[in-house]
Amino acid sequence: MQGLKVRYIISVVLLSVAQFAQAEPLQPDPAWQQGKLENGFSWQLLQTPQRPNDRIQLRLAIKAGSLSEKASEKGYSYLIPKMALLHQTEAFPTATLQEFWRQATDPDMPIPPAVVSYDYTIYSLSLPNNRPDLIKQALSWLSTSVAGATYTEAALHNGLEAQNVPVATLPLNANDPVWRARLKGSAMMGYDPGQKPSGNVDLAGVNDFYQKWYTPDVMTLYVAGHVDSRMLSDTISQTFSGLQGRRSEPVSVAVLSTVKPQSIDILQDQPAQDTLSLIWDIDWLPINDSNILLRYWASDLAREAVYRTLQKSFNQKFNQDEVVPGLDCRVQYQKATCTLTVTAAPEKMAAVTDLVASELAAINQNGISPELFDEMIKEKQVQLSQLFAAYARTSTDVLISQRLISQQNGVVDIAPEQYQRLRQAFLAAQSLEQVNMEARRLLSQEAAFVLAQPKDKQTMDAEQIRQKFNKVLWPKIPTTPEPTPVAPATPAAQ
Repeated sequence: MQGLKVRYIISVVLLSVAQFAQAEPLQPDPAWQQGKLENGFSWQLLQTPQRPNDRIQLRLAIKAGSLSEKASEKGYSYLIPKMALLHQTEAFPTATLQEFWRQATDPDMPIPPAVVSYDYTIYSLSLPNNRPDLIKQALSWLSTSVAGATYTEAALHNGLEAQNVPVATLPLNANDPVWRARLKGSAMMGYDPGQKPSGNVDLAGVNDFYQKWYTPDVMTLYVAGHVDSRMLSDTISQTFSGLQGRRSEPVSVAVLSTVKPQSIDILQDQPAQDTLSLIWDIDWLPINDSNILLRYWASDLAREAVYRTLQKSFNQKFNQDEVVPGLDCRVQYQKATCTLTVTAAPEKMAAVTDLVASELAAINQNGISPELFDEMIKEKQVQLSQLFAAYARTSTDVLISQRLISQQNGVVDIAPEQYQRLRQAFLAAQSLEQVNMEARRLLSQEAAFVLAQPKDKQTMDAEQIRQKFNKVLWPKIPTTPEPTPVAPATPAAQ
């Protein structure tokens, strides 16, 4: 299910057994066609006749990243995509390659053609519609420069020396202090997806690393767009069936540590505002049956209710745009978190934190208002009534991105019909008491506190704020301060 579907975070809670007695298996959306070649190469295809003018989206996901590197191979997983993007072959000399990239990049929504992480690498192409010749060229490039390449000294030199090659990493910055706090105690520590090779790089070593880890049995090609499915499946088979190799070692799976209650200060050079973040760790299970999905929806509704209560309080107590709140819940590397952020001028942040603490304490004690509950349920019901219209408006780049997220996190991508039926039953069964129970469950868990401030306007620290919240929300929890790292501004980890 795409469009208004789940956002892939789940809080596992103990709800009434009577409410969700019989778990119904979630059925994968049959609109996504799937195939697997004899060499293990997999493909998934979504035809979008409702979006005939959208660009054709291709994503090649490979289960290989920086976790595959030995000490002598550090930086190879970041180097290989740079080599691939610049790799010149007989079919793709310089002029042809440049023209190919001009057409394979969406000018209105450019995204990095390659992204490297701890346990995966993804290549992305966006092609104009009604160009079957260009689709064949794109598949040819993927099979020769990405999935089945033998790199040359020229390719190695270009990969090492070329500047501004658009290879992105997740996280954007592995040295971000918040991200480093998440890495403590995990096997991911010391493996930076964006690390560059140091010293002399041996071509034979790079090719050996590539042939060991970039095998067809750990590759999946995703395609979304208005295409001829039979012709495309035949072309995929012809293009990728000749790939050889098989992974001899198990796939490394990146697993983050849980979020520990702590305080982190970040001092910044440029921004003129403070940003306070409260980060909660949430239990995670793959969403593969109706009980888990309904439990996710229950916790998600409660989180939204907490957030909207805060929004209303900000609107009442502060001028428009004086306080900018945000709520981001996501799964990363087998762990789920929710981050509540508030951004305000340094002189306002003390009052903002006081308001957030008092409002969360009030919600914990009294629950959310009946009026807000009724308003939210009505909004969700209206959204559900517009489900199929919203699905028809969902662009191919969003559809394929959602598919990748669900596949990475063990979420069954259900069809709109099953989504609608389960969602209707869920909304009909909701009560104010249930939402309040879930809100209290979230607020009973101590959060991590991150405070980002301008260097020249530092007025408080994260530990002060944490102690303030402990008094009103978690008074029985020991308040032993943890080390408070202070770091310069860095891009937020994604």
